[in-house]
Amino acid sequence: MRSLVLIIIIIALILSIAYLINQTSKSDSSPKQTEQVLSDTENTHNSGEDILSNKNPELPATSINDRVTYYSGFTLLYDETHEQARWVAYELTRAEAHGEEERSNHFKQDPSISTRTASDEDYARSGYDRGHLAPAADMGWSKTSMDESFYYSNMSPQIPAFNRGIWKKLETCMRTWADEHESIYVVTGPILTKGLPTIGPNGVSVPNYYYKVIIDSRAPEMHGIGFILPNKSSKSPLSNFAVAIDSVERVTGLNFFYAMPSPLIDNLEQENCFSCW
Repeated sequence: MRSLVLIIIIIALILSIAYLINQTSKSDSSPKQTEQVLSDTENTHNSGEDILSNKNPELPATSINDRVTYYSGFTLLYDETHEQARWVAYELTRAEAHGEEERSNHFKQDPSISTRTASDEDYARSGYDRGHLAPAADMGWSKTSMDESFYYSNMSPQIPAFNRGIWKKLETCMRTWADEHESIYVVTGPILTKGLPTIGPNGVSVPNYYYKVIIDSRAPEMHGIGFILPNKSSKSPLSNFAVAIDSVERVTGLNFFYAMPSPLIDNLEQENCFSCW
């Protein structure tokens, strides 16, 4: 009987010791697990900050309801009311400015825009060109970027003499600047206001003015410049249409290059020096 009691006591002691060891082990592992979770959280947060700080600097500020669409060579904000992009933004590098992909000339509706875009029918017999916002010649560095540049989301009704004249001249000038400065950031679009005339069954607005804003953010000689051009033929030099980026912001209501550091962009947006380019 005594032997049985002794055995029971020994078993109880063994179980008690095992329980204490198990509890100690749990206590030791808990801080480690918490520390790992905190570490993972910190790493995720840091990664988010890196992404935020490196986001596309060419994009204008947007509101929570804006639906920005991304393509291989550019990004745009489509305005369903006017059936065209409010802005198109992209970086143009030296290599991209010398792209050799052939122009497709295949205008088509944009499948990325859920509300649908303008179509051939809107421009047919309208008297207006299907004017590129992001130029096809800037997108000649790949077949995909070239094809996407012919989406109707990237088109706006332009008077032929304007599209093939001073607008084309400015586009060519930008490619020269991209070549000379290694890369530039570009935002371009129509100035969309109420009461504009429209064309086609979808009611595509015909803008009175177009804009471009350009930044060369390569140190040490950084520059910024804007342009506002009327949608009409002009023989005037491009310098006549040069303005500060701040001026374009006031007219369009857009906040360009908001992701860039404030002291830097504030100075660049006040600059209007065509000869600096």
